[in-house]
Amino acid sequence: MGIDKARFRKPVIPGDTLVIEATMTNKRRNVCQFDAKAYVRGELVCEASLMATVVPKTTA
Repeated sequence: MGIDKARFRKPVIPGDTLVIEATMTNKRRNVCQFDAKAYVRGELVCEASLMATVVPKTTA
């Protein structure tokens, strides 16, 4: 749904392994907020506040 407070600290190039750590900070009904950080080789490259909607999984 949205991204706020995004900070891109260092460039990420093809071939880098991006590790994303996200912590849920708030949940109301089906809307969740997360604080997320992304790392390459243990070095912080990005951080942001994310908002997402959770929807039920459908079967085909």
